Amino acid sequence: MTPTTDVVDTIRLEPAAGLVKSLGSHYSLESALADLVDNCVDAKASHVSVRLLTADDKLVQVEVVDDGTGMAPDMADAAMTLGYQRAYSPNDLGHYGVGLKAASFSHADTLTLWSSNRDDTPVGRRIRRADFSRDFACERLTTRSATIERNKRRKQTGSVAGTTIVWSDLRSSYHGSNTEEARTWISQAELRIRSHLGVAFHRLISSGALTLSILVDDIDRADDAIGLPVRAVDPFGYAQSGNPDYPKTLTARVGSQSVALQCHIWPGKADIPGFRISGKAGDAFQGFYVYRNDRLLQVGGWSEVVNTSKQRQLARILIEGSEAIGSLLTMNPEKAGLRFEPPFRQALVKSTASDGTTFDEYLEAAESTYKEAHRKVSKRHPIIAPKRGFSPDLFRAVQAEAGVRRSGSVSVRWTRLPSGGLFDIDFPNKEILLNRKYRSLLAPGGGSLNDAPLIKTLIFLLTHDIFEGLALGSKDKDNIALWRAVLTSAAETELRMRNAKNG
Repeated sequence: MTPTTDVVDTIRLEPAAGLVKSLGSHYSLESALADLVDNCVDAKASHVSVRLLTADDKLVQVEVVDDGTGMAPDMADAAMTLGYQRAYSPNDLGHYGVGLKAASFSHADTLTLWSSNRDDTPVGRRIRRADFSRDFACERLTTRSATIERNKRRKQTGSVAGTTIVWSDLRSSYHGSNTEEARTWISQAELRIRSHLGVAFHRLISSGALTLSILVDDIDRADDAIGLPVRAVDPFGYAQSGNPDYPKTLTARVGSQSVALQCHIWPGKADIPGFRISGKAGDAFQGFYVYRNDRLLQVGGWSEVVNTSKQRQLARILIEGSEAIGSLLTMNPEKAGLRFEPPFRQALVKSTASDGTTFDEYLEAAESTYKEAHRKVSKRHPIIAPKRGFSPDLFRAVQAEAGVRRSGSVSVRWTRLPSGGLFDIDFPNKEILLNRKYRSLLAPGGGSLNDAPLIKTLIFLLTHDIFEGLALGSKDKDNIALWRAVLTSAAETELRMRNAKNG
C-alpha cells in the first residue's frame, strides 16, 4: 500500500478542453443517431423522428425530434456538460454522460438543443466544437427562438413537451458536385440508419413502446413533411427453428454469478430480414446478441470465444446482459459491441444446459443444420444491370441477390407513347419506355430521375431476360404484348378509382 505520509496537499485537475477533439471518433452515423435515440427513450418519448435534411441533394442538417418529458433550464445545462452523469435509473439506456456530445461531434461541428417541458419556459442551448474544445463554452439561446422551435416540434409530434437535437455544419456528408453521387450517398445513409435503428430498437418498436420514423427531405420543405416509420428487424425472427431441439438455454457460471445463454439455430437457407441485416448476408451476424433494457447492444460476433466460420452462420445466442454489464461485460461509450472479460469467455465455452448439452455440442448442431440444408445448392445466374432511371437501391439488391453481368445494362425513362400503353420496349437501345400519361399516378411526388421505384422494378423483373438475349424473338414480342395489355388495364382501373375518389 502506498504510504500517505508524503502528501502535502490535494489539487483539482480539470480536464483539458482539447479532449473534445477526440470525442466520438468511433461513432458511425447510424450508431451516433442510435445514441441520441437512447436519450429520447430515457426521456419517456413514445415517438422519435430522425430528420435528414438536404440542400441540392446533399445532407446539410440532421435533427432528432422526440415527444419526451423535455428539460428545464438547469437540465439543459447539465445535458450539454461533458461527462455530467445524472442519476440513472436501472432501466435507463444512458450510461456515461458523454453520449450526446460525443455522438454529435463525431459528425457535426455545431450541436443545438431545443427543449420544453410542461412547466418551464422553453430553452435552447448551442455548443460549437471549436469553442467547446477551447473552453467548454455553451451558448444560451433566446426564449423567443426556443418557443418557435417548441411550436414546430408540437406540430411534428403533437406534444408540447419534448426535445429537438440539431446537428449542423456537418462533416459527414457527400461534398462533391455529382448530383447522382449525392443522391446515392443519402440513399445509402438512410438505408444504413433505418436498418441499424430497426435492429437496435426492435423490441421497443415491436411492443409499441416506441415509434421511430426517418424523414429525408429538402430543408426548405421539411417542416410539414412526415417521415416513414422504421420497421423492427428481429435477429431471432424466424418462423420455425432450424433444429427442433433449439432454442435451448445454457448457463455460464463465473463464481456466484450465472448468465443464461438462449441458444438459437436459424433454419437453413434463411434469406429474410432479420437473418440479413443492413443488406448484408446472414453469415456476418453469427454469434452473441446482448440486450440491455430491451436495447440491442451487440449484433453478433463471437467476441474471441470461438472462431467465425461459414458453417456456424445459423448460430445466434441471446444474452440479457443488464446484470452482467460492468462485471463480466464492458460496454463502450458508443454502445457498439461489448468487451467480454476473460473469466466470462472461459465460462461461456464451459456452459451447459440442464439436459447436459454443452456449448460445443450446440455449435456442432448449428453446423450440422447448415451442412444438411446446403447439400444441394441452386446458384442464381447474374442478370443485366438496371442503371439510368432506376433507384440505386435496385442495382444493389440485384447485385446482392443474383449478381450483375459484366456487360450490358437497362435504362428506363418517361416519354410519350403513341400506342397509349403503360410501357414499351426499345430493344436496340436497351431501354424500357414508360408512358408519361401515367407518371402522376405512379409517381405522385414526380419529377426525379429515380421516381416510381415499384413499377419500374416490376417491369424490369418481367423484361430483364429479354434484354439479355441477342435478338427480340416472336415469343418475346408476344410476352411484351401480354404484359403491356394487362398492366395498362390495371393502370386505367387505378385512374378511374382515383378520379372517382377525388370527384
